Amino acid sequence: MAIQVDTAELSRAFRRGFATTFAADLVAKALAVVTVIVLIRGLSVSVYAYTTLFLTLAQFAGSASAGGVRTRYLREEAERVSRSGAEGPEDAFLNSLLKGTVLIIAIGLVAMPLVRAVGLGSAFGTETNLVVYATAFAGGFSAAELVIARYQARRRFAAASAVSVARAGTLLGASLVILVSRPNTVGVSVWLAASMLFIGIVATGLVVWKGVSGQSTWSFHSWFSREDGWLSFYFVGAAGFAYVDVMVAGALLSEYQIATLGASLRYLAIVQGPIPALGAILRVRTSQVDLIDSVANQRAMVLTWIRRTALPAGLLIGVVIALAPVLIPQVDGGKYPGSVAVLQIFLITAFSAYLTAPGVNILMAQRRYAVLASTYAVGLLLNFAGDVAVARQFGVVGIAVVSSSVYVAIDLVLIALALRHTSKVAP
Repeated sequence: MAIQVDTAELSRAFRRGFATTFAADLVAKALAVVTVIVLIRGLSVSVYAYTTLFLTLAQFAGSASAGGVRTRYLREEAERVSRSGAEGPEDAFLNSLLKGTVLIIAIGLVAMPLVRAVGLGSAFGTETNLVVYATAFAGGFSAAELVIARYQARRRFAAASAVSVARAGTLLGASLVILVSRPNTVGVSVWLAASMLFIGIVATGLVVWKGVSGQSTWSFHSWFSREDGWLSFYFVGAAGFAYVDVMVAGALLSEYQIATLGASLRYLAIVQGPIPALGAILRVRTSQVDLIDSVANQRAMVLTWIRRTALPAGLLIGVVIALAPVLIPQVDGGKYPGSVAVLQIFLITAFSAYLTAPGVNILMAQRRYAVLASTYAVGLLLNFAGDVAVARQFGVVGIAVVSSSVYVAIDLVLIALALRHTSKVAP
């Protein structure tokens, strides 16, 4: 028997969820802005360059290694709640937490010899510490992300938002502690890693304490399925694409150029402030039964989104391009003037991200994980090859041009594929 779904009520619920998530994300982004300003203005060029490498490696490990496990858990949990209307036991949460932690440790062990081989961080004499502390940071980050996914899957968007804001506040606190102490590479590593481990342990501890019964068991049944594999490959490609620019700059360019690129990417993250909230809502929304079971609804969602998003996204990006030369010198005190041009180039990726946001989630609803993984793998290789080819001659501006071009191409391919697989259905 088909499950009856009140689509209007569901849409209202997700609009409220987006409003809650977006409002909390604005608070988290405001805290992140303060953190960026504190670090950019308070750290020397050398230490901020190291901080850029540290956060890049840590966030890559946290996003890439456990991202597939988290996404599978979120989608399956959201679909189960959508079909049954009830919250179940926490066995899946515990198994996902265990799998994610093991994968992060494995990524850290693999990264150790690679980082030494390419000399990433060698200018600071801290290759080993860089990987060890970044892996610890990634473990806390991933645990907090899994807790957020759990709340989102169960449509408890306020609780998920609270974890996100608490994480941003903890990072800001760690940044302030770094500045009042002696800001060196070791201090940066210790305090950032400790802050993220703290929030990850507290968040997961609350879930385990409140929601796990005595009968709950940890099992390795279907420990790493084909879906886990393809989703993990996809997240490795997606996270690698996001961070490969900094990795190439770290290996081939000066500390100043690394810091310039890092500052530009931080500003870009601010411009893309609503993207995490949109992504969270879309991941859960496309896991609901009315979209899982209907390609017609999938196609309608994509086309409606593009029509409604093009104008406001274009206006937002246009305003930021115009204001960047005025605002950025006020933020960094004129420390990194090259970040203005780099940000303006990267802004095309922000426009593309807003316009094509449902594409990835619709393909996931169609369970086309192999397509997602393959597309990002090709894009990652092209981006890496292009970055290496232009880095020494054109610096971070050349890297920004290559990365933005490949990013937009990936988005266009994914949105075209999402529509192609629903092309036999009338809009």
